Amino acid sequence: MLLRLFIIFVLSSFILFAQNNSILLNKFALAESYENSGDLEKAVKIYEELYELEPNNNFYFESLNRAYVGLKNYAASVNLIEKEITRRSKDINLHGLLGSTYYLMGNEEKAFSTWDKPFSLNEPNPITIRVIANYAIQRRAFEKAIDIYLKGKNITSDGNIFSNDLAQLYSITMQYEKATAEYCSILSADPLQLQTIQTKILANVNKPNALKASIPVVEKYLNDDNLSFSYLLARLYIENKEFDKAYEIYLDIDKKQSENGDELYRYAEFLFKEAQYSLSRNVYRSIMELFPNSPLITSAKLGYAKTLEAILMGDFTKQLPLWKPYFIKHPYESDDIEETIDAFNEVVRLYKNSEAAYEAMLRIGMIKFYLQDNQIEAKQYLNKIIKETRMGVSITEAYSRLGEIALLNGDLAEAEKNYSQITILANVDIQIINDAKYKLARIKLYLGKIAQAKKLLADVMINLKDNNANDALELSLLLNTSKNDSSNLMLFANAEFLADQKKFNEAGKKYKLLANNPQVFILHSVASLRMAEMELAQDNYPHSIELFEKVFEEGEKNIYSDKALYLLGDIYQYGIGDNTKAVEMYEKLLIEFPASIYIDYARVEIIKLKDKLS
Repeated sequence: MLLRLFIIFVLSSFILFAQNNSILLNKFALAESYENSGDLEKAVKIYEELYELEPNNNFYFESLNRAYVGLKNYAASVNLIEKEITRRSKDINLHGLLGSTYYLMGNEEKAFSTWDKPFSLNEPNPITIRVIANYAIQRRAFEKAIDIYLKGKNITSDGNIFSNDLAQLYSITMQYEKATAEYCSILSADPLQLQTIQTKILANVNKPNALKASIPVVEKYLNDDNLSFSYLLARLYIENKEFDKAYEIYLDIDKKQSENGDELYRYAEFLFKEAQYSLSRNVYRSIMELFPNSPLITSAKLGYAKTLEAILMGDFTKQLPLWKPYFIKHPYESDDIEETIDAFNEVVRLYKNSEAAYEAMLRIGMIKFYLQDNQIEAKQYLNKIIKETRMGVSITEAYSRLGEIALLNGDLAEAEKNYSQITILANVDIQIINDAKYKLARIKLYLGKIAQAKKLLADVMINLKDNNANDALELSLLLNTSKNDSSNLMLFANAEFLADQKKFNEAGKKYKLLANNPQVFILHSVASLRMAEMELAQDNYPHSIELFEKVFEEGEKNIYSDKALYLLGDIYQYGIGDNTKAVEMYEKLLIEFPASIYIDYARVEIIKLKDKLS
């Protein structure tokens, strides 16, 4: 009987507790819903009631304090937190919360002294320090957070434990010299942190004065026992465009580590990618002189030759009128041509039947073709590559250049053979294949094989992100809209073929026949533009201006009106040298064709020219 009564009592108590607990939970959920909807006053009333019922429930305490702060009732927040502190004086979070409330009140002095108090209450440890610092950071009191971490460094055995936190705060407050010193302190203790530390320091380099402040700090840490600082400093010198200083460091690293030029080679490659060709050439030359037996010597010699070529090509390109859609190219005279060819020939001679040798042959062939206009010798080098190898980038390029030479000479069969070979080679990038297919489509057009041309264009247009997709789309549109006018389509094809052969005067005459016929619609539009481009290619500026103006005046009737206006701006700027007139054309493009693909270019040119004019 007594046992039964006891069981009934326990069950009744449990049921009563569960019911009370359910009521409190429902009230808490209601208060949260009021808080989330922004009705903080109603939320506070419920939170106060819950806190009064269960003062030891931390959820109720935190929610009530949060609501007080939300209502900016800071006095109530202070009273609440201080009441809790009397019960839990060593609770670090309470001191952090109290300091946070004082900071929101605008009483920084009281906030800072409150955040300092835990240091006297407990034996400080990293967790205590980080908790209090985080409260300061949350209120964006960054200098106080720095002060807290500095105190932490002085009272903990491992001062570096806060170096990363300090470095980040110094970066936020633009104290880059101090930030770098903290990162260097970490790197001194752990050289394997190089990549992480380098990434963090480089994240600041684009900020004003950051790089200038960081370099002297790292310089002070240089030592032979920790080469991580050498790597870091070299990287900072590169960012600061002090390439010669970076070279000296990489040379020193190579000597100390007996790496046979590995670091120098990586640096030379980096400089080449950054288009610092003269410096890259010098570094490659150093490898060849200092490490003649290095396994990298083949790559270094090829790299050296490629830098000579890049410098040569840069000078060659400067004298080309690349702003023109078509132009006449003349043989280029330079004393550096033979030096460059000799450098490539040395690679061919020393490393026969290697990929480096075939790349060197390719480069020589391209110099012979593009710079010297020596097609016979160019073809000899290119055909030698095809004869001796069936793999690699060089053979793909060789076929492409041979196709270009054949097309220039009007040999469509030879051009088709070479471009077709690219499409069946193994391991060729899809963009290279699509480039070949687009050129094959044009050849098919010249041959009157329209259906085959369309099929090739359809292959290219599958991937709209491909570089050739827009050209393929434009040509496909032209073929589809002109499919019932085969005679005029072939007239256009003949004109395009002549333009590819750089027979601009002959091409212009054929374009003119179509340009004078407004009934052929899109063929009329493109032919009108091309006729002007042929005159431009021959430097007939007055006539080309007149023709481009006619295209522009056709407005919406000619889909190339915006391009005509853009080219008019280019003629005045680069051809005639009338910058005022050029700005007028570019500004007219902005007004008349706000959706044109040439808009961004026009804006850049306007800014550049107005700076000159002012």
